[in-house]
Amino acid sequence: FGSSAGAPGSKRRIAPISWRPSWSMTTLSAHRPSMLGGGLLLLLAAGCVAQHHHTPGNDKRDCVSGYDDSCNEEDADSSLLQSKLSASKLAVADRRSAVGVAFDAVAPSGAAANASSSLAGQNSVQALLSSLTGSSEGGAVATRLLIIPAFLIVLALCGLSQTLSKYAAEFVGTFVLVLTVFCCIMTGSGTWNALAIACVLMAMIYATGSVSGANLNPAVSLTLGLSGVLTWDVVIKYWVSQLLGGFVAAGCAAALFPAADLPVLAPAAGFTGVHAVIAELLYTFMLCFVVLNCAVSKRNNDPKDGNEFFALAIGFVIVAGGYAVGGISGAAFNPAVAAALDVHHWGISGWSAGYGMAEFAGAALASLLYSVVRPDESMPQEQFRRYVPILSAKCFSEFLGTFFLVLTVCLNLITESPAVALSAASALMCMVYSLGDVSGAHFNPAVTAACVVRGKCSIGDALAFLFTQLSAGVLAGLLSGLFHAASKTKEITFGIKPGDGYNLIQAGGVEFFATFVLAYTVLAVATTQPLPNQASRQKMYFALTIAFCVTAGGFGIGAISGGELNPAVSFGISMLGMASPGKTDMVSILPMIGISLMEVLGGVFAAIVFFLTHPKERDADAPEEIASMLCEFVGTFVLVFTVGCCVLTGSGTWNATAIASVLMAMIYATGPVSGGNLNPAVSLSLGLSGNIKYAKVFKYWVAQLLGGSLAGAAVHALLAPKALSLEPGASYTAWHAVLAEFIYTAMLCFVVLNVAASRRNNPPHNGNQFFALAIGFVIVAGGYAAGGISGACFNPAVALGVDIKRFGLGWGFVWGLAELSGAVLAVLLYRLVRPDETLSEVEAAEYTASLPTKCASEFLGTFMLVLTVGLNVVMASPATAWSAAAALMSMIYSLGSVSGAHFNPAVTLAIVAGGRNKCPGKDAVAFSLTQIIAGILAGLLCAGFHTAGPNAEKTFALQPGEKYDALGAGLCEMLFTFVLGYVVLAVATTKQPQQQLSKQPFHFALAIASCVTAGGNAVGAASGGELNPAVAIGVAAQDLSFGFFVSFALWELLGGALAAVAFRATHRGEFVEDLSEKA
Repeated sequence: FGSSAGAPGSKRRIAPISWRPSWSMTTLSAHRPSMLGGGLLLLLAAGCVAQHHHTPGNDKRDCVSGYDDSCNEEDADSSLLQSKLSASKLAVADRRSAVGVAFDAVAPSGAAANASSSLAGQNSVQALLSSLTGSSEGGAVATRLLIIPAFLIVLALCGLSQTLSKYAAEFVGTFVLVLTVFCCIMTGSGTWNALAIACVLMAMIYATGSVSGANLNPAVSLTLGLSGVLTWDVVIKYWVSQLLGGFVAAGCAAALFPAADLPVLAPAAGFTGVHAVIAELLYTFMLCFVVLNCAVSKRNNDPKDGNEFFALAIGFVIVAGGYAVGGISGAAFNPAVAAALDVHHWGISGWSAGYGMAEFAGAALASLLYSVVRPDESMPQEQFRRYVPILSAKCFSEFLGTFFLVLTVCLNLITESPAVALSAASALMCMVYSLGDVSGAHFNPAVTAACVVRGKCSIGDALAFLFTQLSAGVLAGLLSGLFHAASKTKEITFGIKPGDGYNLIQAGGVEFFATFVLAYTVLAVATTQPLPNQASRQKMYFALTIAFCVTAGGFGIGAISGGELNPAVSFGISMLGMASPGKTDMVSILPMIGISLMEVLGGVFAAIVFFLTHPKERDADAPEEIASMLCEFVGTFVLVFTVGCCVLTGSGTWNATAIASVLMAMIYATGPVSGGNLNPAVSLSLGLSGNIKYAKVFKYWVAQLLGGSLAGAAVHALLAPKALSLEPGASYTAWHAVLAEFIYTAMLCFVVLNVAASRRNNPPHNGNQFFALAIGFVIVAGGYAAGGISGACFNPAVALGVDIKRFGLGWGFVWGLAELSGAVLAVLLYRLVRPDETLSEVEAAEYTASLPTKCASEFLGTFMLVLTVGLNVVMASPATAWSAAAALMSMIYSLGSVSGAHFNPAVTLAIVAGGRNKCPGKDAVAFSLTQIIAGILAGLLCAGFHTAGPNAEKTFALQPGEKYDALGAGLCEMLFTFVLGYVVLAVATTKQPQQQLSKQPFHFALAIASCVTAGGNAVGAASGGELNPAVAIGVAAQDLSFGFFVSFALWELLGGALAAVAFRATHRGEFVEDLSEKA
């Protein structure tokens, strides 16, 4: 976050940089005080939890993942495959969350013994705490006040030397992970909690990977030990650090939240310990297997060209498994998490013992199967270079990937997950990143068919893959049947059939379309060479892009056809239906065959279109003028068709995410040929800025408007009698809607110019790979913020397609004018923050942004962040944290190379306190004032929308949540602002590792924004989850309620300062090298 975005952690993620950290007995003796301090804090943490914990047997919260009763019914309707449910939706009576669901029954077996031992343990630890604090009542207040010094003591002791830094990093990372889990259990929503936990895990892996390898999980450390990556002494010491971090987090959680909300670790109601143990084993295996493939394997981690997707792949295993088995076992997948949640049993005598054994077994199995799928890992270097995966290894790869994809889908259905498509997409992404360099990671007969037509897969391999994929789908369906028999949905028979109100033609049509999108994206991003301007040969985005097609298709067409997009998934669901309790008939065979054939045809058609849009893949001298226009047509058609399906059949909770996902995928797919504009406003902004000629702008307009109008007509024809319409949101005037379209289209075009056109973000031989990610997520930001005001088109082609029944001459024309005006504003703002774009090459190379320019950058980023938060709040959005994180990520990617993109006084303080002259004091003062002013202005603008909106009678004040006091809310803000500040320091201000070729890190803004997703969802109900004084003052200005602003801001600033302290303890190498350089 200096004027150049800093570097992330090392590519050798899971072990320290040397891969085999050393620890001598001399160092051990020298730092015995840290061991003593750790032991005392462990006792304190256990005491805190015991004192606040409820007596077993009361109706309290059990730690199983799932969803809560606040989930909209429409969410389930729109989820992938939810239309398969033949019975009405089951009500979810208890609050559920991702690693936390309340149900009436406690542990099904041995509960009495556990309760007795737990009570005895609680009494003994309560006595200890009382002796320390003077009274058990005073212990609650004392514990709250001890959170900060206790945390600082551990960091100070661990940070005495660089040798201990890696253990401090494991402690901090696990502490943050477990604390987030606790907060999600007690205050979060099951719709978002698994995503929040995955985001914080991903962020902490990126933040601590260069120091300790970021295991943060005893099972991961075990699998690395078994694989020879870590020495066993380091494994043991990591275990101690991880378990200590987990128990201290449990103590903090016990001090923050009421006793009635504390969790109990146990299988979910209806499921036995066997079900829970199997679930933990399977997904811990998946987690460790992904770690080995993404962070350890030689092919994914070339010493001279390491990948940056490792933490993304690892973290999103939690999304896959959290939604899939959270309602079965609790989805811990980590002995440190299980032990912390079971701390009232001292982490050993309750369910955590069984869970831990299952998780360790999964880790051992991962190490074994890793050697099967990658036999080259143990080969000599010369033999390794010549190795080509044999067919058996490739088929085993296809089996594993398809099995976990289908298993995840089926378990999501069984547990009535609110996010089936997101969970399935995450499973696909993790396994594609893991196994893409083994078999190509098709995991789908339709994708295999596309690759055969493309010439990237032989017929022999394709036939073997087809058999393997279908077999894996069948076995996954049968295994899911065992869980189905014990679930609340056991009376429901799952099968492949059109959704209620739709026929087989409609279902087959949308499956053809969505599978076409998936296969086309696979061909465009995974079978082509990296762009010439990219320094790295690793495509950081390829699996993310492919998975986003499943997100878009699943949420977009799930209510129509189920959104399988994959014959193997269809086979698995059909097998699950046939394995349903009491069902022996063949379920939905004919619809399954028909829909599967349409999916395969979609794959074949994708290959044909790919040849037309990417002619240079066949002939390097082929002209691209027509192909570029065809790319714009195809990309815009896909975007608008997805918008139409989401509007008519989707869910308000996931629509913006689905549309953003397909936009990102199409930009990555068509960008190398046409630039991936897909929007007349974007083309206009590129023309006005001099990046493309006006002749091309007008040609692109024709292709885009034609694609949008035909897509709108196709949606009308296919889904009749349902019809699209475009108009201002309820109670808003046209002026409000036009203003919303103007602002967010300006943001979209501004992001495009900065990430895809600016010279600093796109040097000739070092182009970035985050451009489409940043552009697509503007739709997440604006879609949730302004969707209820204007419909959130931000694109004249979308406005035309949605308004097709009036031929675009209704509101579509007005919206289009506002959007084109937004493009003009974007160019003006782009010139303001990047005056170097008009300089010569020599002058631009010597250019340094002035303080006014940096302040303009900080103002714009903070304004859009606070405006997005404020509009989400006043519109009662279901996804405020997700939307805010998207706005933050897009603006950081855009402006990180201008001002450092702090957008937060607490972050600015953390960077100043973090030393190394990353932000001069004068700049820090100017930035903080600018951020506060931007927050106030954005809040006042939100107030204008609030008074005219449907929630005008409601107040949205800055204050602690219901049942929470100011101290608890402040501590929540401090802790998660600490996480945000720490991740910023670790990923954006550190030296770039040697393995990273690109000077344009892919992940830095993604990791930072993930902290907002995690914190906003984890503590939003307690404090609002602002994590930023500028956001806090914006929320206060919107409602003119400044009473709690000073308190919240001070806690957040304290969190930023603590982040600097933790960073200094865990990243000693940054300061040692800095001192040696000065000497």
